[in-house]
Amino acid sequence: MADGTVLPVVVNIEGGVTSGALMNRKAFSKSVETKILWIVHPETGRILPWEGDPVYLSLKEEKGFFAAELPAGSSDVACELSGEDVDPELHENTALNAEKESESRILYRLAETIARRKKEMPSGSYTTHLFEKGLEKIRKKVGEEAIELILAVSREDIVYESADLIYHLLVLLEAAGVEFHDLMAELERRDS
Repeated sequence: MADGTVLPVVVNIEGGVTSGALMNRKAFSKSVETKILWIVHPETGRILPWEGDPVYLSLKEEKGFFAAELPAGSSDVACELSGEDVDPELHENTALNAEKESESRILYRLAETIARRKKEMPSGSYTTHLFEKGLEKIRKKVGEEAIELILAVSREDIVYESADLIYHLLVLLEAAGVEFHDLMAELERRDS
């Protein structure tokens, strides 16, 4: 993963609270170095410590995201984001609000679900069906979905066909052995 690639970090706090934020390689390395969870501020891109500077219980890199566990009593900063203008140097309100955080992670979750389907191949799953048909069939399906998007006219149809295309593209990436975070790194490179 490139240093600048920003990925979600799913944070479990002892006691059952789950929160989320953003992390990149630099924040991950700083977290390992200091034993305190560091994240990327969603608006400024600055690397800041998690509110309260808690020492994490575990931190690991997963496929397409990071996972951390914090001790009970740690701040659930994703739920505390007020939307107010804040000075990121004060280390307050550093996570995405729940809605934005959810939207930013949906592609990662979908890619993980597709990878799991490929591994488990559950019967009755459309994704399993595509993997059983093979890479060439999946490529053709991506082409069909692209054409359907091109032909879509209404806003509703464009949204629906875009979702179909993205889903089938993620299936193609998995079938071709391409890591989803490699795609995200390439998009990040083009954004700079």
